[in-house]
Amino acid sequence: MKVSQVPPGPLISVEPETSLAQVAKKMRVDDGDAVAVMSEGRLLGIITERDLVKAIADGIDPTQTKAEVVMTADPATVAADEEVAVVAVKMMRLGVRHLPVLDSKGAPVGLISARDLVAVLERGKG
Repeated sequence: MKVSQVPPGPLISVEPETSLAQVAKKMRVDDGDAVAVMSEGRLLGIITERDLVKAIADGIDPTQTKAEVVMTADPATVAADEEVAVVAVKMMRLGVRHLPVLDSKGAPVGLISARDLVAVLERGKG
């Protein structure tokens, strides 16, 4: 099964200058657990719920700190035509639970999560 056959989560994105408080609010409103940090259509990084928790636990002021400060820059990505099994191995090897999905032109089109992959595997058992 290819990534394109798994409905990836929507591409929730923010600008690098967005405050962490605004990032958290956007994640809540859009019901996402990760956001892509983008500028002019280019993927710069990713911020996950885990990143937000770590930043706040480290004492960072979420109203003053910008997304670009805590994002994982140049994150690993997957192509829509990659096999789901390969993506699962990539996530485990990298120790991540979210990867941006790129279309054939290299533009981000969504985020795939470990949760998405588990759902696919569960459906396959039925």
